[in-house]
Amino acid sequence: MKQTYLLLFTTILFFFACKQEEKKQLEIYGWNILTDHTPTALHTLEASANYKVNQLQLSYDICHELRDVKHQWNRNIVNNLTEKAHETGINEVLVWDHALYDLKYYPERFTINGKINLDKRDFWEWIIEDYEKMLNKIPDIDGIVLTLNDTETKIENQHSEVLNTPEEKLATFVDSLAGLIVEQRNLKLYLRYPVHSEKEVETLLSFLEQIKTPGIKFIANSLPGDFLINQQYSAWVEKIPIPVLIDFDCVHVNEGQGIVASVFTDLHLKLWKSYQAMPNVVGFSLRTDRLGKSSILGRPSEINLFTVYAALQNPEIETDSVILNFLYKNYDSLAVPYFYDAFKLAPEIIMSSFYTLGINTSEQSEINFSYQPSFIHKITLGESEDARIEIGHGVNQSFHYWSDIVNHLAPAEYKNPENGILSSLQEVEAGNWLQPEERIDTTYLNYILTEKKYAINQAFEAISKVNMAKPYCKNSRTFNRIYHTFNRTLLTAKLRKAYAQVYYANRIWNRGEEFQNEKLASLIKDGVTEIQITSEDIKRYRRKGPTGQYNWAEDAETAMNLVQKIKNSDIWQDISEEL
Repeated sequence: MKQTYLLLFTTILFFFACKQEEKKQLEIYGWNILTDHTPTALHTLEASANYKVNQLQLSYDICHELRDVKHQWNRNIVNNLTEKAHETGINEVLVWDHALYDLKYYPERFTINGKINLDKRDFWEWIIEDYEKMLNKIPDIDGIVLTLNDTETKIENQHSEVLNTPEEKLATFVDSLAGLIVEQRNLKLYLRYPVHSEKEVETLLSFLEQIKTPGIKFIANSLPGDFLINQQYSAWVEKIPIPVLIDFDCVHVNEGQGIVASVFTDLHLKLWKSYQAMPNVVGFSLRTDRLGKSSILGRPSEINLFTVYAALQNPEIETDSVILNFLYKNYDSLAVPYFYDAFKLAPEIIMSSFYTLGINTSEQSEINFSYQPSFIHKITLGESEDARIEIGHGVNQSFHYWSDIVNHLAPAEYKNPENGILSSLQEVEAGNWLQPEERIDTTYLNYILTEKKYAINQAFEAISKVNMAKPYCKNSRTFNRIYHTFNRTLLTAKLRKAYAQVYYANRIWNRGEEFQNEKLASLIKDGVTEIQITSEDIKRYRRKGPTGQYNWAEDAETAMNLVQKIKNSDIWQDISEEL
């Protein structure tokens, strides 16, 4: 077995060497640091040399809006990290900005009927002067990343009798700022405009065509909207008329943030192969943390960013080769076959625990089976015209995404045609796919529990493979990082199965007496017991992982809140009588 893996690894190295002359030459190899935890950020900078990073973005807790540098804490972090990055050899350091800020930030004399009056010349003069002051506080940065739609005050919604379209307003704002940022200060300017609909794609492509300032680049998310992995790559990126960077969420904000086995080699490989072939794509930016101490560097999820580099070196490389190359580079060779098996199992475990029949049932990884945005994210269904989706994970069936899955899993109030959160999706309304009443039933509960049990079984298999590698690991700390990552994954799968069982069974029970029976009562009561046991295991677990935006241990508290809610309701008495 060892000889087989070593032979394959030798073949990988040879294949890398043969492909060197064929690889596409890109301009930018970027990383993005979100955390203001200085030791974590400095560790990221140290590791960047191993990946030949030449661009660094400082965002979120460091500088999410340029006005953040008015605070000494943020200003000092930006200036210190900029200096360290330049010393490391990174020649382009960028800070994030969003436009516009909340309305109260701007002097009242520039507003009309609760909107900014874009026709007032002194507004533009004020904006340029404000940006000049802010940029003076961080004199060594090399550019700005400007987000134009995920903002409190959208530019395209502001008042103007001169600028008649959203595209004109956006292009005018960009060119006005570019006059200062690009032409006067000789800084780089990158634009972001995360899209959630075809209409937003049309707006984006149109306003980019209207921008007059040369040298501006665009940053596109590797997956549409909020990086949900039930999406496909955005083919429209190739239509963007200016150079493009692809922004990869290597941490997986919706899938455990690296605290569990957020390992998606095949996903990132396919994404980068698709984008790398586009003539307007000039590089990438890889997110390395999700706030706090949550860096993926030195952890199993580092393979996500490693994958992009592997595909850059060899556009024809396959998933198995990437995994083996990463493992042999970082772990003892005799342990690799066992770690390889665990890494191969990881994506299916996460997809069947953090997702429920294709819907992401979490709120930025935190357990939440009724998170409203999860039901309005329109997944990419590829070539399918009938909106069907294939669900594996032991279920192994084809479903209509809206009339089957969303119609049964979404709470009734979300489907109200008058004011429900799904009422804005025109194609769903036109298809008459949703009924406003509660539709969850035991058939779909069985599908859900089949999927969640599949996740647990796969997680048990993965941790057993990790344990088999232990005798071959010389460094106990390195082994422990993998072991605890996969053990947390197992506990997560158990908790989310129990939570799903109680949550959905409770909704069925509430549909009325015709749905209430001894079997359903047992499911609720057994699920409550499972939540209590697993929550206690999580609370007592010594290695809870790094804390960032996602605090893994808090899922246990969330689950126990559901238990308390059940026990405080009439249902608990009814269940006791039923049994």
